[in-house]
Order: sequence, then structure tokens, then C-alpha cells
Amino acid sequence: MSMKFSEFKRLLGAEPRSRDPKFLRARQSSPEFEAAAAMAEHFEARLEQSLMIPAPDGLAETLQSISQTAAVDSEHRRWWPLALAASVLIAVGAAGLTWNMNRGWDSVEEYVMDHYRHDGSRVMAMAGADKADDVQSILSELNVQAIPALAGIIGVIKYCPTPDGKGAHMILNTETGPVTVIYMPETQVTDRETLAFDDVRALLVALPRGSAAIIGPDQKLVSSLHGFIQQSIVPLAGKS
Repeated sequence: MSMKFSEFKRLLGAEPRSRDPKFLRARQSSPEFEAAAAMAEHFEARLEQSLMIPAPDGLAETLQSISQTAAVDSEHRRWWPLALAASVLIAVGAAGLTWNMNRGWDSVEEYVMDHYRHDGSRVMAMAGADKADDVQSILSELNVQAIPALAGIIGVIKYCPTPDGKGAHMILNTETGPVTVIYMPETQVTDRETLAFDDVRALLVALPRGSAAIIGPDQKLVSSLHGFIQQSIVPLAGKS
């Protein structure tokens, strides 16, 4: 029995480079399957590229200097150079990650399609009736918060790459079913711009800080959430 396209996309989202014989046969069964697999692999390559963080010039010398300081420091201060070294690595990594994520997409629309085709089915499969516990902690790292009405219906939230740095991928448990929202804190969009691809519709939302893409099965549903999302993702106090 041939594999349905919906099942193929689910497997593709879970493991885009699978070498399972059944998966490979399905991939080769039609141009539609092959195109979907090629797009997923393309996104995977871009994601890997965004995580390739080259060490900056002089990092080795800096860490060696820190180690030498540790050797002559007093006993009760010996932890400090190690903590500093860790903070240097974390800071360098964060800066490199943000910079590298700027590359790879020619437009917001291309990013939304790539992202959803890669992660949409996989993250949607994680959705349930429960509220995610880490909504505000993740959003606060992006300098925003969700008002209680939104936070209460977010069933899944995770970090994700966006065209301009780290963002958040969310699944909302709405009365009519799960809906995807991708928050892009540093990306500007044309408010209410729409796009359609595969079997979904997407609506772009300009926010007080950044933007979002609402993705669902039909235009009426995503359009009905525009005002709610626009009013529900707000900057933290003192942030803009």
C-alpha cells in the first residue's frame, strides 16, 4: 500500500534524512513527495548552517590568560576565572548564533514556508490539551510576555530560528483546533499580508515588538486571530 502524503510529511518532519526503505520508496513515488523531501533537507541544511559558530580570533589566547590568572589567584577565588571563561564562551556563542541566523532566507514569506514545512507537523504532533509551563520564561528571553488569555491556550512553545535571530514556535489550543504561531522578535512585516502553501494559510501580524505568523488550515480561522495575537504579545516593562 502506498504511503499517504500526510503520513509522509509527518515522517519527514520527524526525520528529514531518514534512510528507512519504506520512506525512501515513498519519496521516489511522485514528484510531489520528492519536492517536499528536498525542501525539508534544504531547511535542515540552513538550520545547521545557522548553528555553525566559528571561534573568534584570539579566543584561545584569552582562555590561556584566564587559566594563568587562576594559577596565581587565592584559593577562595579560584572558581572565578572558570566562571568567566564559561561566560565568555556563552557570550561568543550567543552572538555567533544571532549573526548566523540572519542568513538563509530571501523573504519572510520564504522563511515561513520553509519553517512550517520543516517543523510544522512535528511540533503540531506535540500539542495537547495541557498548558505549556514555560511560556513566560521563554518569551521573557525575547523581551516580551503573553497576556494571560494567550498564555492559557499555549500548549507547546519552543525556541526556533527566524530571519533575524532567535524566536518562538507556539501551538495554540483554540476552540476550533490547534493553530501555529511563530514569533519573530526582530523581523518587520507588512501587517495582514497573507500567503497560502501546501494545505495551510498564513497571516503576518505586525506587533509592538517584532512580528508573528499565524498558520492554520483556513483563512477565516487565521484572520480571526489577528487582533488577539496583536494585542497579546506585548513588550516587557522597559523594553520596546
